[in-house]
Amino acid sequence: MTPLLLGELAALAASVCFTFGPTLFTLAGREVGSLTTNRLRLLLGALYFGIIHWLVYGTPFPHARPDAVAYMLVSGIIGLALSDAFLFEAFVLIGPRIALLVLNLSPALATALAWVWLGERLSFAQIAAIAVVLGGVSWVVLERQSPDEEGHRQRQHNPRGLIFALIAAFVSALSILLSKLGLNTGLPTLSGATLRMFGGMLALWTWTVLAGKAIPTFATFREHPKALRTVAIAVLIGPVLGMSLGLFAIKTIPVGIATTLSALPPILLLPVGHWFFHERITPRAILGTVIATAGVIWLLL
Repeated sequence: MTPLLLGELAALAASVCFTFGPTLFTLAGREVGSLTTNRLRLLLGALYFGIIHWLVYGTPFPHARPDAVAYMLVSGIIGLALSDAFLFEAFVLIGPRIALLVLNLSPALATALAWVWLGERLSFAQIAAIAVVLGGVSWVVLERQSPDEEGHRQRQHNPRGLIFALIAAFVSALSILLSKLGLNTGLPTLSGATLRMFGGMLALWTWTVLAGKAIPTFATFREHPKALRTVAIAVLIGPVLGMSLGLFAIKTIPVGIATTLSALPPILLLPVGHWFFHERITPRAILGTVIATAGVIWLLL
């Protein structure tokens, strides 16, 4: 198996993890709220990574070059804390459908940044395949809308919400570039993932403590043990396994390909939404899935 194919398969596996992890986070968020769930998500993620890193390398916090540590910590701060903050606000202002559609620009932005800063040039066929994948994913995202969004279509044109979604997409792409720079120093993938998670956790929990939300967060999960268990399992699937696979892909293959193959959760969520949340799968969603799948096969070949 070539390194290119191995990295592509890792990115696809990350998409699967980023599908089932958020599904469990959604179930927990319905019980205790999305912001509270997100706080525990990063806290448990840092705890899990610290334990795993300690078991593998004998220390909970990686020993690495200062520049590698800086790249990964900043990547976590802007990618796991800042980007989510803008995205959640965009959800409120323009709705999740349009916000996710704008966020789907992130792989294209990451490809451009990697071309400028890292000199990663893709062939015309690779760029075309990426466009096909993102087109299929965007088609599916654009089709899915809730009754609430149907009744409030003016939110879709809220300039502030669109700007926030664009900022989230750009910050997410920049976070990926910083991760690539950190991993290029020779930093092991597990160490990079641990540093990135610690960066996001420290940023979010500094704000949580300053806002006086730390004690209420723990109290909420003490009152809802089922939600706590759900989040604990979801963190292992998404932030731990999914991020590790995603960073391995970013380290192994071009950023544009890795981010595109990791951007498939809207497609993979269709059967999950049908089984867990009784959502209807429309012919348009099926067509978008076929288009995105064709693009993925093109990239793999």
